[in-house]
Amino acid sequence: MNIESFDYFRIFTEMVEGSMAAARLLDEIIKEYDPLTLEVRIKQMHDIEHSNDLIVHEAITHLIRDFLPPLERDDISSLLEELDNPTDSIEDVLFSLYMYNVKEIRAEALEFSSLIIEATDALYDAFIEFKKFRGENSTKEKIITVNDIESNGDKLYIKTMRNLYTNCNNDKEIIIWTKIFDKLERCLDDLERVANSVESIMISSK
Repeated sequence: MNIESFDYFRIFTEMVEGSMAAARLLDEIIKEYDPLTLEVRIKQMHDIEHSNDLIVHEAITHLIRDFLPPLERDDISSLLEELDNPTDSIEDVLFSLYMYNVKEIRAEALEFSSLIIEATDALYDAFIEFKKFRGENSTKEKIITVNDIESNGDKLYIKTMRNLYTNCNNDKEIIIWTKIFDKLERCLDDLERVANSVESIMISSK
């Protein structure tokens, strides 16, 4: 009897799609910022995050009983965990806006949200190619794109923090936005970590 193998690559792609949806929702919230709608927005974001959690549980359930997965079990397990982090970090940004009762958005937050969208899109493209990594494909090129976007995020973070501490005279606002910008930058770091993990798996699987 033939048992259909579980498609882990589909799972990986679906999780990146969750991060893409979270990134676009965050960008929309920041562009049309209204603190009165944050509770509703948090529910929308949590639905995305919860969907990703369910995907992880599905994959782990199959991995436990899978006789011959397409990659090393540890690689699949680690990648699933890392793929869950960007969506969690994006959700954490929204929690911070709500908890700290942010009334107005700083312009740099929108720059960060745009970069996060770019990074999730590039990561999605990388995973589309990832299934073919034993042959000729552009996975490496897409990984480099994610790395470049994260580097741009580092530059934006330095510029943003310099501007915040140079031009803002409100100590409370400085503290709040330091934490929020840290969380925005972490989103990009998480996405880069996923891309780097894919690259490591490709190298070790040759």
